[in-house]
Amino acid sequence: PSGLDFPVRELGRVLVMPGLVNAHSHAFQRAIRGKTHRRGEADPNSFWSWRDAMYAVALRLDPDEVYTLTRDCFAEMRASGITCVGEFHYLHHDPEGRPYAQPHRLSEAVISAARELGLRLTLLEVFYARAGAGLPPRPEQRRFCDASLEHFLARVEALREGEDPQLRIGIAPHSVRAVGRPALEQLARWRAGTDIPVHMHISEQVRENEECQAEHGLTPLGLVEACGLLDDPGRFTAVHAIHLEDADFERLRGQQVCACPSTEADLGDGIVLADRLHAGGVGLALGSDSNARIDLVLEGSALEMNLRLLRQARLCLGDAAQPSSAVVAGAATLGGGRALGWTHAGRLRVGVPFDAALFDLDDPLLRGLEGQEAFDALWMAGSSRACSQSWIDGVRRV
Repeated sequence: PSGLDFPVRELGRVLVMPGLVNAHSHAFQRAIRGKTHRRGEADPNSFWSWRDAMYAVALRLDPDEVYTLTRDCFAEMRASGITCVGEFHYLHHDPEGRPYAQPHRLSEAVISAARELGLRLTLLEVFYARAGAGLPPRPEQRRFCDASLEHFLARVEALREGEDPQLRIGIAPHSVRAVGRPALEQLARWRAGTDIPVHMHISEQVRENEECQAEHGLTPLGLVEACGLLDDPGRFTAVHAIHLEDADFERLRGQQVCACPSTEADLGDGIVLADRLHAGGVGLALGSDSNARIDLVLEGSALEMNLRLLRQARLCLGDAAQPSSAVVAGAATLGGGRALGWTHAGRLRVGVPFDAALFDLDDPLLRGLEGQEAFDALWMAGSSRACSQSWIDGVRRV
């Protein structure tokens, strides 16, 4: 607009993207990177044995270690062009399940790590109540659990008082395995009419679906719908959403799915049917999940390439009007921002904070390419290795 004085900065020969948005992270799991890739004599090498290894790490971390792990993980994200992250946070108490003298100590450790690095953060506070239908929490799960749903909500309300332009608070009932129907219904009532984002692991494993059918006679998404958590369009994000029935795709229309292809491959979960979701009006977002690898560009290309292997066809996500590269770039930017409740995240326009990821056009990956070809090469065949600068709120952070 005329009359406004804009600062002008020389950024070099770069492809400028909106800052990338990592919609699903468990930062502390970076501690098991490289530690779960060899088969033990008695290890069935399944998702469930991987989970046991993760629990062992979760059980031993103290608050300082949580802070250090999170800071290092977030620094790696920032260097790869990620400017906003959703931390699916379920370490709440000490290893015995007792609240710390400062009841938000572990949540504050995550918030402090993000603030130190300048990252925007949606802290998704996890509610975790049981080990499965009729089962109390296992000893290694006790530090995830609150004394009651009321204690959990009180903690969330206290944390929400600290929201600012860099921080949002959301809620995350962990999964249908960890949360029963009455609590899901109460959570739906509590957040009704608000803009609080709700995230939940959904249908990551076939066993999860089988157990939900046995307990409720419903798929996980069927249960979530029956409890009222899908009543507000755009406020619910299903993480993974791999093993869906036909009716589940329709239930998700107008909501979001966060795919984490690297973790889903690492754990043998399966392939997200992102083409069907996208065609059916479901928003797509991307996450680094277990943080064995932190690279949203690779996550985006994997979303497309997995479908090519499954469908035995090329260019599965896009069409002539919106190519596959644009779909996955949108998932890594706008889609993630929508899932985390940030209206400006993933956008470059006048009037919103300048959060940007800059990719070096002289990097070997992009050398000799310009414009559309550089964009397509980055998102279909590239990686975040080419990221040379990250800007958050107009400040160069890397």
